[in-house]
Amino acid sequence: MVSKKRTMTSDDDDDDAYYVSVKDLPFDILRQRIAQSSGAERREARKQLLLKMGAKPEKRACISYRLLMEKKKAEKCSAITDYRNERFKRTTLERQLGKHTRRKKNKKRSRRLGKRPNTSSKGKNSAVMKIPKNVIKKVKRGK
Repeated sequence: MVSKKRTMTSDDDDDDAYYVSVKDLPFDILRQRIAQSSGAERREARKQLLLKMGAKPEKRACISYRLLMEKKKAEKCSAITDYRNERFKRTTLERQLGKHTRRKKNKKRSRRLGKRPNTSSKGKNSAVMKIPKNVIKKVKRGK
């Protein structure tokens, strides 16, 4: 059985409406912008369009191992110098505010009063405490 070919009239084509999806409208606008641009701009615009539509981003470009190591070494050196500068700024600020001297005074005072236990004889849990000579002299004078 041979079927006859249908002939379409031009009247049918004119009656069809053109439907546009609202959610695809931004992509259509981007496509028009791509069509108007040329060269490198067009390639970049296509990449952006594909990324917006859900494509995976490009892989990173290959770098020579030697260049990569030089770059990492430079970053490490800059991080170390930044850390040293921050540390220096912090200690100078403490000195200006007087926190540094307060800590020193507290350390000296605690050593003078003998608050630290003697760990050399029996370890950490020892009840024996070393009493400084100046404390013993003060006690003797008081009697």
